[in-house]
Amino acid sequence: MSETLIEPTPAPGDIPPPARPNRRRLQVGLWTLFLLIAAIAVWVSYLTNQRHIISLEAQIKAMQPLAHELIIEDPSKIAVVKLEEMWSDDNRWDVSLPDGLYRICLATREINDSKLAPVAQSEPLAPGRHRLILVKELDKEVWRVTVSCDGKPLLTVAERKAWEPGLGSTSSSDISGSQQMAADKNLVLTRIRFMRSDGAGGSSLATGPAEGILLWIEPVEGPKPPAK
Repeated sequence: MSETLIEPTPAPGDIPPPARPNRRRLQVGLWTLFLLIAAIAVWVSYLTNQRHIISLEAQIKAMQPLAHELIIEDPSKIAVVKLEEMWSDDNRWDVSLPDGLYRICLATREINDSKLAPVAQSEPLAPGRHRLILVKELDKEVWRVTVSCDGKPLLTVAERKAWEPGLGSTSSSDISGSQQMAADKNLVLTRIRFMRSDGAGGSSLATGPAEGILLWIEPVEGPKPPAK
């Protein structure tokens, strides 16, 4: 008769515990993945910001002429900008002059389309930054053209009423936005030429010199040092 062998049941303390996962290895893998994602996010953010910065710099550069702010990049040159016109016939400028001798000149007659005109009045203009304002106003039968510098009247020319017939005008200047130019050149702030009646109910601009306003800044030669 065969015998069946029955293996003894092991005691609970003799059963080996199940193998546990390597948590350290798992944690190291998650931290590496987290750092990799963070690094990618930082680089993506950096590249996005760089593109935005480049775009904004281009927009700022394009908008600078509209801001009408004086920009001085080379202190050895004249810097000038015409301020934003707040009303019709509003003529204001910010000017920065380097070291040297200058004068501001005003003419009201024999204004042509390119050359300077006979000076009606002029005054010295010191180096540094200035705000210049040109005003033309009718006082009864007299037109008064006034140029002020830093809030103080500097030049005044009076003309009879017929000087400005009110038939229109043309204007030009050497200024286009904030810009700089050589200090030894004339700077035309504004050149205005009045139209005259054409005798047929209309108006036209004279082919030669005409009445108007020419305002400019020019360098002045100082006294020459004595010969040695």
